[in-house]
Amino acid sequence: MADALPIIVGTDGSIRARYAVLEAARIARTHSLPLRIITAHSPLFAITSFDPEPTSEEIERLETILSDSEGAVRDRYHDVPIELEWHVGDPSTVLVAASKTAAALVVGARGQGAMHHMLVGSVATKVATLARCPVFVMRSGEFNPDGPITVGLAPEETSLRALECGLRLARVEGTSVRALRAHQHAAAGLRNMLEGEHKDWLRGEIMTSVEQTRQQFDEIAEQHADVSSTFLHIQAHATDSLIDASRMSRLVVVAPNGQSLKDRTLGSVALAVLHHAPTVLVAR
Repeated sequence: MADALPIIVGTDGSIRARYAVLEAARIARTHSLPLRIITAHSPLFAITSFDPEPTSEEIERLETILSDSEGAVRDRYHDVPIELEWHVGDPSTVLVAASKTAAALVVGARGQGAMHHMLVGSVATKVATLARCPVFVMRSGEFNPDGPITVGLAPEETSLRALECGLRLARVEGTSVRALRAHQHAAAGLRNMLEGEHKDWLRGEIMTSVEQTRQQFDEIAEQHADVSSTFLHIQAHATDSLIDASRMSRLVVVAPNGQSLKDRTLGSVALAVLHHAPTVLVAR
């Protein structure tokens, strides 16, 4: 384990962050990996100058956050190796930098304002978009800890890598995988279209695309025959389908857009799931 990359979790000492810390500890223990807990001091910029160095009181506060987090983990998982770090810098920048040497990152969904219970905060969004490793975004909410892992599938190759990630995770977690292929836009309104050549053509295009995805699923699932997995096709909006499925799942796995670092983004579906599902893994 000495050379194993850690599970890294960011915390600001809040209740939501505490939930993420405990989930990160559970993940680390399940995968026999060390846990690194990180907090950050973000300097306040004045009009003409700023002092980036934290005061002694601020350092004490940061160390208290870390020690309290360690204590919470020890109460449940006494055998997880723990490292504690505080850094000076924007929290999202600190965590993205840390992702280069992480097996996975865990962040809490901490939004602000009247919609905070529905939306993730800016830190979680930036980290999920820019990190160099898989990112778990955790919020306490309605989900089934004993349910399957749901993977969102799409025609893009990145979703097949998400499926691989979901299957590997399911093996370690001792659960099953449900691969969900849904349709947006035209497919969602197919039932409302008038019968005719255009509807027949669109129906054929949809089924061709679904069959191709099903074949790709079968090929990958065969390589993970020891994991129970099913393919499900729904003619509905992908976002709605995955958010609905999240309440019956222990985790929803989505893929980012982009094949390289410079064009890495979260697509509309992945971003919506990130904002509304209780437990999400952005698979990289």
